Amino acid sequence: MTNVLFDDDDARRGANGNSQADSTQPANSPARHQPESEKSVSSSADSHDPFGNLDSLRLSQDLASQASVRPVFTTIPVRKPNRQEFIRVRPGIEWRFETETFTDSESREVYMVVPQLWLEMPGEGKPTWLLTCVSRNSPVPFLWPVPLPGPDGRPNRWHESAFEASRRAEQNWLRVVADISAGCYVPHVAAGNLADPGWPEDLTMADLLRLAFKDRLISNVDHPALRRLRGET
Repeated sequence: MTNVLFDDDDARRGANGNSQADSTQPANSPARHQPESEKSVSSSADSHDPFGNLDSLRLSQDLASQASVRPVFTTIPVRKPNRQEFIRVRPGIEWRFETETFTDSESREVYMVVPQLWLEMPGEGKPTWLLTCVSRNSPVPFLWPVPLPGPDGRPNRWHESAFEASRRAEQNWLRVVADISAGCYVPHVAAGNLADPGWPEDLTMADLLRLAFKDRLISNVDHPALRRLRGET
């Protein structure tokens, strides 16, 4: 075994080295304090973090209050079904209304005509069923004007097939497609088992007609539509 001898200088250097190391990093030195500027930046970042408070993004469990939200209808369209949309017709005679309508050939707007003025529009007004409908494309109901046989009683395949399609649509979702070569409408019933529509229970037929024709009711001889027919404008 080899004996290593240390002289006094080595001992002193070792002592001085240990004291310098101790003075450089004291054993019980506290952790470095974060500067105030860094704290403010970190706090600001947390306040703008959208995921810092997950409760603010969580789906509410108060489903009852959400279910009470319902659309408010301010107008009801009067139109034919689009060939690419599936529709349903609300069953019940109370959801059909028989009247006379006039369709403007330029704007394609449909007007209701009061009975006192039917004779003022010979050949222009048409006896019409207004049927309450809904489309899968929109929760807003609409009125489908289906022409009735005229005073001459002559059959019309377009009118007859539209009415037959409307009867089938009381029980089935379907598309109403015009077949030009056959001269009639052909119903295309949906292949899937689609859920029944949700009809607005707070609207009566009178409400639907009021919203549909509030600005489209021909009720006097000075109505702009009648004046155009007489060539006055």
